[in-house]
Amino acid sequence: MNIMFWAMLIFMLLIAIAALVYPLLKVRVKDSIAYKESNLKINEEKIKELDLDLQEGRIDHDLYKVAREELDKELLIDIPVENQETAALHYTTAARRHPTMALVVSVFIPMVAFLLYLQLGMHVASDDTFAAKQAPAEQQPPSVEEMAIKLEAHIEKNGGNAQEWTMLARAHKHLAKYDLAAKAFSVALEQDAENAQLMLETAEVMALVNNRTFTPEAIALVEKAYALEPDNANVLWFSGVSAYQAGQYQVAIDRLLQLLPLARTEEDVMKSVISIVAKSREQLIASGQEMPELEEMLGVKEQVVEAATTPVGTTLTVFVDIDDAVRNQFDSSDSVFVYAKAKQGPRMPLAVKRMTLAELPATVVLDDSMAMMEGMNLSSFDNLEISARVTKSGSAISQSGDYIGSKDVANKNEQVTLNLIVDTLVE
Repeated sequence: MNIMFWAMLIFMLLIAIAALVYPLLKVRVKDSIAYKESNLKINEEKIKELDLDLQEGRIDHDLYKVAREELDKELLIDIPVENQETAALHYTTAARRHPTMALVVSVFIPMVAFLLYLQLGMHVASDDTFAAKQAPAEQQPPSVEEMAIKLEAHIEKNGGNAQEWTMLARAHKHLAKYDLAAKAFSVALEQDAENAQLMLETAEVMALVNNRTFTPEAIALVEKAYALEPDNANVLWFSGVSAYQAGQYQVAIDRLLQLLPLARTEEDVMKSVISIVAKSREQLIASGQEMPELEEMLGVKEQVVEAATTPVGTTLTVFVDIDDAVRNQFDSSDSVFVYAKAKQGPRMPLAVKRMTLAELPATVVLDDSMAMMEGMNLSSFDNLEISARVTKSGSAISQSGDYIGSKDVANKNEQVTLNLIVDTLVE
């Protein structure tokens, strides 16, 4: 559509409107009857008074109509006899005026025609434009796995720099391929040996490969990162956790106390820090060392310590593993759901933990904080059923082809570890 087309369209439309509207308004120019001057002015003044009364609400519309008809009759009586036939003709003609019809023709009909043209005459172009706009949106970005494959091919061909190896390692980590991620991070670290963040990420995937336990090599990387950036919050966290796992309880306390001022605005981090410091302190006391009160060490109120160290309602510890024959039917990145339900009652899970197959075997702690709905938690029911299910679909709802393992819990307060083996096919 160009400007000339629209100009011609509007010009022709105006001509058509004028041709239609002119006959509807032409009666306005008919010769008027020669009224007596004085009577005409009086009649006009009365009409103005009536209009004002109607406008200001002193009379209603029906009364106004009757009064106008009376005025018209009086005016007709005042016309000379020889002009009454002409007057009658005038009134008949005036009654046939169609200003409303003229408005419809000049405004609404062109509008409707224009809208119909847009809907019917331009629908093909509109559809093409819409499709053109939608095409980029419908092109889904490549998956992480596809990007990892392309990046691997690129690195194999060109060697790859530290950034590319880091990206590949993070992609493998996202896909729960922790062994491949550890190898890629190690190569990236060889090319960027003084990068503390790379050291932490490498140590993390090493721990994931080792069932979430820091190996001596991983601990060495964390300590090297600490030497480079001793005030880095991530470094302090990894250093405290790895030291605690290694039995270096005083080191864990020292590093996490350094982290505490940086974590005061993060409630979850605060609770984790206080919990590990409290456990480390208990271990040192058990070994014969004298330790100050926990509140004094942390510099926080007793209520904060109590909230961080008190178990959250009912807790269940579950050790989850999968039958080897079943494992071979799934990929390491497939989803595993560990959950608790009421044995009798609503089938909604009371606590849920999601992980990947690569993380099994694993020990999972289910508690009231994992409830999906307020009041529907482990503490609300006595008899429970604990299950672990592996699925390719990733759906939280059990489907045919999934494998599951379940066990009933008669005494939820018994502090024992439940063993679950995923080995039963869901039909």
